Amino acid sequence: MNYVYRFQPEQAARAHEGTILAAPVIEGEMREPFDHAWGYLAGPGEMERHAHPTYEVYLVVAGSGFVEVDGVRQAVTVGDVINIPPNAQHTMINERDEPFQWAAFWWSA
Repeated sequence: MNYVYRFQPEQAARAHEGTILAAPVIEGEMREPFDHAWGYLAGPGEMERHAHPTYEVYLVVAGSGFVEVDGVRQAVTVGDVINIPPNAQHTMINERDEPFQWAAFWWSA
C-alpha cells in the first residue's frame, strides 16, 4: 500500500474552468468524510472565483501567492492554512513565474 502521495502536474487535469491543474491529494477511494484535491498554478494566473456550500481548508505546500475570500486579499506562503467558510467567494492568485500549490479539503456544512 502506498502511504505517500505527491502532486505530479503531468497527471493532473484542468479544473475551475481550466484556470488551474487539479488532482486527488490521496489516490484511491478515500473520500468520506471529506473530499480533497491539489490546486496548482504553474506561473502567473488566478483560479476561477467561486463559492460552494461546503467548509473548505487549503494548506499551501509550494510557492507563495494570494488568497482572496469574500473580497479580502491576503498573502500566503508555504505552511499557511486557509479557512474558507461555506458560500464565501474565493480564489487563489499567483503573480510569480514559479509554481504555487495547495492541498484543498472540503466537507458538508
